[in-house]
Amino acid sequence: MRIKKILSLCISILLLFLAFPIQNVKADTYTILETKEFTENLSKGVVHKNITYFTTEGWININVLKVDLTDKYTDVSVIFNPTGIKDRMTVRDMANAYGAVAAVNGDFFDTKTGFVIGATVKDGRLITDPSNVGKLATFFIDANGVPSIEYWSKSMSVTLPNGTKLPLAAINKISSTFEYLVMFTRDWFTTSPGANKNIPQLVEVVVDGNDRVLEVRQGQPSVEIPQGGYVLAGAGYVGENLLTLKPGDIIQKDINTNPPFQNLKMAVSGGTILVKDGKIAPFTHEIKGYTARTAIGYTKDKKYLIIATVDGTSSRGMTQKEMANLMISLGAYDALNLDGGGSTQMAIRPLGDTDAKLANYAPEGYERKVANGIGIFNTAPKGNLYALKLEVSDTNVFKGLHRTITVKGYDENYNPVTINPEEVLFSVNGITGVFSGNTFMPTSVGEGIITARVGNVIGTIKINSLDKPVDIRFNPANIVVDKNKAVPITVTAKNIKGYRALIEPQDITWDVYNNIGNIDSKGVFISSNFDVNGALVVNILGEKAILPVKVGQGSEFDTSVLPKVTEFTQIDPSNKEVPVKNTSNSFKFMVFGDTKYNTLLKLQISLKAADIANKEYPLAIFLGDVNEKVLNNLKVKYITTGDKYKVYNYNNSTFIVLNNRSGSLLSPDKNQWTWFKEQLKNVKGDNLFVILPKPVWGSDGFKDVKEAALFEETLKEFNKNTGKNVWIIYNSKSKFYTTLNDEIRYITTYGTDVEGNTNDIYNDFGFISVMVNGKEVNYQFKNLINKLAKFKNPF
Repeated sequence: MRIKKILSLCISILLLFLAFPIQNVKADTYTILETKEFTENLSKGVVHKNITYFTTEGWININVLKVDLTDKYTDVSVIFNPTGIKDRMTVRDMANAYGAVAAVNGDFFDTKTGFVIGATVKDGRLITDPSNVGKLATFFIDANGVPSIEYWSKSMSVTLPNGTKLPLAAINKISSTFEYLVMFTRDWFTTSPGANKNIPQLVEVVVDGNDRVLEVRQGQPSVEIPQGGYVLAGAGYVGENLLTLKPGDIIQKDINTNPPFQNLKMAVSGGTILVKDGKIAPFTHEIKGYTARTAIGYTKDKKYLIIATVDGTSSRGMTQKEMANLMISLGAYDALNLDGGGSTQMAIRPLGDTDAKLANYAPEGYERKVANGIGIFNTAPKGNLYALKLEVSDTNVFKGLHRTITVKGYDENYNPVTINPEEVLFSVNGITGVFSGNTFMPTSVGEGIITARVGNVIGTIKINSLDKPVDIRFNPANIVVDKNKAVPITVTAKNIKGYRALIEPQDITWDVYNNIGNIDSKGVFISSNFDVNGALVVNILGEKAILPVKVGQGSEFDTSVLPKVTEFTQIDPSNKEVPVKNTSNSFKFMVFGDTKYNTLLKLQISLKAADIANKEYPLAIFLGDVNEKVLNNLKVKYITTGDKYKVYNYNNSTFIVLNNRSGSLLSPDKNQWTWFKEQLKNVKGDNLFVILPKPVWGSDGFKDVKEAALFEETLKEFNKNTGKNVWIIYNSKSKFYTTLNDEIRYITTYGTDVEGNTNDIYNDFGFISVMVNGKEVNYQFKNLINKLAKFKNPF
């Protein structure tokens, strides 16, 4: 029976995907260079997909919800602050307050008063009325669960016993003057606005659920709104008419919308209709520019909702037309533009979780409080444990260190099920290791699978055990902090091949130098209450690293008391001089940095580099700008990093020269990324050397760290798929530096374009000698000049 259940569940999920294929996105001004997608089920009827585009115009981050309206356990409703629509709330907090599996922001709102601009309907109640300013559309679902998007109209008035008919301007929307009549219900708040210093003579009439006047008030504080009743508020001419009322009077209210709100399950207004009948609609309301956006739509058969957000600020954002094209590409037949910009938020509740989290990046760096939203709910009854979900902070872990495993559960209908940690049984295959509670410590190296079992239900997660850490890194890399402040510290380490793993606080031993503060059990540094300089020294399996610390104004600190730390180059097996045979598979080449010069000495240094290349190397690489005198003196093959990107094949190796001078491969030529990826398909021989005029990482590297990460990931994928060596050789401000990131070698040096005192010609200048023997590549950093060297006259 369990196999049948799983098969049935898989088929239902598959049908949800197949019903909604993503078509090609029509782009106005950008070309998509890379696409990454991540899909997860939030319930049987709700799928969340994250789509990331890297384009010639930068990054575009999209989150999509696909909602099966035919699923009996899937519900869609309007959500707002449970205390009333008066007070705004973040989408995530609204989702958690109502227990939604997903939610997005809804209507536009007045940024000063916070009131909703358009219509809000919940279970046949008109919570806020349609806007009469501009032509703004509304998304709604009728009592039969059928969605629609239309431009609404309204007719609202109140007739007093004396026959006076007052137009009703708004429902549950605050006014700065109240010169027009406004109605407030319990959906607004428990109490009315009340008089204030700006409207001291505000008249409020308290009315019960039978439209009978209970009280007439003027210039008084707020009053409780009756359950099922309402409060009418107005000033000036409207207030004078309200003062004619007395307790016991019956008010006739006439509130109508087209379509009728009484027949609707829910409604939320927005801006313009983006898509009508599968095509871009004429815009009646436009938010111009590249910005964060939110939209909602549905398929032609009206069986599926499509809700999408596009990030801004941290990403490129989209124009309104691009958003319309995106909705069409996602399968929307009709679509509406909701509030966007800083309001754009999508919250999701991952499987096994009890709380929703923000799925997109908050456009302004924080979650804005909004007026209302659209919530998606799993209404299925809660059942027994059906599946387990395992999570770890990092799937890499060093042998002998620990990794904490979080176990979550859910039932057959995707409701979260609480797991008793004492009932979980762990085991591991592929490697050996020991468990202590929910922590795992590998005792061998390799790839393994951890299995958790609760009764007959199991869950698995892959784990990769690394050998000894040799290079420890901190985030932040150094600490400059005020007194009595907390600074969380993240520690990672690499093995000899550059594979990284997060180190958990329980595996770290800290030593504090010079009373700078202390470290708590969670790895948070608490600074001292006085000005001081010092350091934190970490010890992980015998490997040490130093984290400099300055508290307040700092102080003198004798760094000689710190322990000696082993440099990576001291243990790097590739750092050695090896012979070459000067054949197609065995050769060496020289790497020297920028040869700009502003003194005769620096010119002589650069010419010395050319002289060494001529005498000892069949190939030379010059990073950065190369002066003409050096080029004129070179008699061997050479590669330089100019403004153009090029590819060179030399013996058994390929050299790809790229231009990242602007901090990106997209500028000044947007075609460079595409060209680079094409060249990777045609790399000949055993080795790939990527040559750059500037670093990939750091303040002088790629301006966009996401582009830097993509660049590195592209080369990692190339290395994994081909088995070829990958070296990234770049010009920098370092005399010499090298590291490995997942077997991708970074190596750098400077040339003559260096800042500061460079009078020590014997120690300040050097070059990298790279030796290639088939697939084995070694290096040595060498001083350019020895005391017996003679300079060549540059003139």
